[in-house]
Amino acid sequence: MNTIQQTVPLPPTPPPVRSRFQKAKQHISRVRMRPVKHKKVRRELSAGGVAVRQERGLWLVALLKTEHRRGQVWVLPKGHVELDKKERVDDAAKREVQEEVGIIDLVVRQQLGTTQFVFQAEEALVKKTVHYYLMVTEQVALKPQEEEGFIDAGWFPIGVAITMLEYDTDQDIVAKAQIILEGKTTRIPKKQKSRRSIRIHS
Repeated sequence: MNTIQQTVPLPPTPPPVRSRFQKAKQHISRVRMRPVKHKKVRRELSAGGVAVRQERGLWLVALLKTEHRRGQVWVLPKGHVELDKKERVDDAAKREVQEEVGIIDLVVRQQLGTTQFVFQAEEALVKKTVHYYLMVTEQVALKPQEEEGFIDAGWFPIGVAITMLEYDTDQDIVAKAQIILEGKTTRIPKKQKSRRSIRIHS
């Protein structure tokens, strides 16, 4: 008697089971394949000055008033070093003070220090370095450079000037000048000391 053998179909093969580690690894690989956008960074070099004159034994500092998105603020004169013309940093500092404040008779005494700050411009992240110099003059008349957005300029006692400045970096630079000229510095109350170190105006 012949026995007919029936073939029993095998169950379908289940899909491979992936561990959490394998899933995470695949996710990371997909993320890494995405293009990474790098921010454009631009480095700038500027120079400025603390222009002072003496009157009746009192040292006065020339400050500039300009419009800012926070309102009107007092700042130190400064501007870009013309590297394409191979301009020296101290010469650039003197030129910027002459142009922005209108002081012609000016003698550069010594370097006061360097400040660095970062701000976001429309096309790039700007990393700026500014070199400041102490300058002496006997000129009284000041003329703010209107085309650069300056609306006023004035002479102020050095201790008062420190408290008027909008940025703590400017305050520190003028404080160094005061130590050189008077052997002391004005202490600024915490509530009055500016914490704004990032500038937009150049």
